[in-house]
Amino acid sequence: MADILTSKLDLSTAESAAKAMHDLHASQKDLKRQNRSLRENIDKKAADLKKIQKRMSELERRDVGVGNGSNADLKKYVREDGSVRATGEATKTKSFMPGLLDDAPVCDWQNDLQQAVEQYTMVKALAPMGAPKSLAKVQEIASKAPVEVQRIFADASAVGTEWIPQPLLPEFERNLVSERRLAAVFDTMNLPSKTTLLPFLSTGFRPYIKAAAAADDPAAYTSSSMATAQRTITATGFAVRAQIADDAEEDAIVAVLPTVRQELLAALVDGEEDAIINGATGTHPDTALSSWNIRSRWGDSGLGGSSDHRRAWYGLRNRAISSSYANNSTNRATFDAATLLADFAKLDAPHGTSGSCVLITSPEAYLLELASMDQVLTMEKFPQPTIVNRNQLAQVFGAPIIISDFIDNDLQSTGLYTSSGGGKTCVLLVNTDRYRIGARRGANVEIDKDITRGTHQLVATVRETFFTIDADTKKNVHAAINVSTS
Repeated sequence: MADILTSKLDLSTAESAAKAMHDLHASQKDLKRQNRSLRENIDKKAADLKKIQKRMSELERRDVGVGNGSNADLKKYVREDGSVRATGEATKTKSFMPGLLDDAPVCDWQNDLQQAVEQYTMVKALAPMGAPKSLAKVQEIASKAPVEVQRIFADASAVGTEWIPQPLLPEFERNLVSERRLAAVFDTMNLPSKTTLLPFLSTGFRPYIKAAAAADDPAAYTSSSMATAQRTITATGFAVRAQIADDAEEDAIVAVLPTVRQELLAALVDGEEDAIINGATGTHPDTALSSWNIRSRWGDSGLGGSSDHRRAWYGLRNRAISSSYANNSTNRATFDAATLLADFAKLDAPHGTSGSCVLITSPEAYLLELASMDQVLTMEKFPQPTIVNRNQLAQVFGAPIIISDFIDNDLQSTGLYTSSGGGKTCVLLVNTDRYRIGARRGANVEIDKDITRGTHQLVATVRETFFTIDADTKKNVHAAINVSTS
C-alpha cells in the first residue's frame, strides 16, 4: 500500500501495475474497516488510478502492436509478376488483398517501414523544401528488407514518391482504434451510406414444445414470427484541426509531429467517449451544456453550440435518464453491493447476461464506492477478463469496470448537468451487446496549405454514429444517479 501514498508508483511492468491497483483497493478497504473517510488522499489516489490505467493501456498496445506472423507472411504482398502490392487492391482470384503499407504489420520490419512511410508522407506535405531526410529513412529501412521481399527493394534508392501512395496514413487509423477506451467494448458496424435505414427487433421468435406425432396427419409445429421496425441511422462527422507554419523546416516538423499526431488522436478518442456517455440530439437534457467544460478538457470556445460533439447522437447517460428513451435510472444516494446487484435486475431480460454487461464509472465513484467492496475484483484475480479491454482494471459480479473521466463529478442529483455545483456523479450499467458504433469510414488526415494565414492545416476526421439495435424504450442501460462524491 505504501506506493499509493507516495509520489512515485512502480509501473515498470504489467505485474507491478497490477500490484499498484491491488494496493489502491487495499488502502480503501483499510479506511473502510477503520471507519475513516474514504476521501483520504483521494486526489493522489485518483491521479495514481489514471497513471495505472494509462500504463496498462501502453503495455497492451506494445504487446499487440505487431502481429504474431513471420517474415514469410510478407510473401502475400507479392503479385504474380513479382512486383509488390503497396496498398490493398482487388486481384484476379480474390475480391481484395491487403497491401504491404496499409495492412496490419506481421513483423517488426514491416511495422518500421509503415511508420517511416507515414512520417515521410506527412512531412513531405508540410515542409516547403520536401522531406529528403524522411525519405532517406524509408530507403534505409527498405534496404534491410527480409529475404521474402528483398529482391523488390534491391535498389533502395528507387524507393521514392512514385512508389509511396499519397496520402498514406494507415497507422493513424490503427492507433485511433487501439487507443479507444470505452468505445472498444462496442461492436462496430460498417454503414453502406451516410444515412442508413436500420431494422431493429421489437419482438422475437419463441420456442414451443415439440409434440410427438399421434396420427397419420399430425398437426404442424406452432410457428412464431419476428416483429421488426426500422429507424434512420445518420453518421456524424467529427473533425479536429491543427496548424503548422508553412515555412517550418523538416527537422522541426519531425520533432513536433509526434505531439501533434498524439493530440489529434486524443481529441478524437476523447470526443467519441464523451459523446457516447453524454450525447443527445435535439434539445439537450443537460441544459447548461454551454458552460459544461467537463474536467476542463475542452476549453470554453464552442461549448453547447450546434457543432458541439455532445450533440452527435443520444448517449448512454441521457438515454437511461430520459423518459422518451430507456427511462431507467435510480436514485442511489446509498450505493453499495446490494443496490448494485439490484441495478443488474433493472435491465430488460434477456439482456442482462454475464459477459455482455459493463459498468462505467467516474474515478470518484470508483474510489469512494467500488474500490472498498469485497465483490470488486482487481486484475490479478481475473486473468481471463470477460471483455478484453485496456481500460478494464477491475470487475464486479462478472461485469468489467470501465473508469471514464467523462462521467462527471459535478452532476445534479437528477443525473443531469443543469448548473455547476451539483457535486454528484453517476454509475452506468450497459448491455454492450445491444449497442453499436456505426462507421461510415475510419479516421482520415488531410493536409492543405492556407495561403491567407501562412500555415498548413492538418485536419483529422472520422464519420460515425452510436446507436442501439433495440427499440428506444428498451431498458438496456441503467443509470445509478445522485451518487455522492464527498
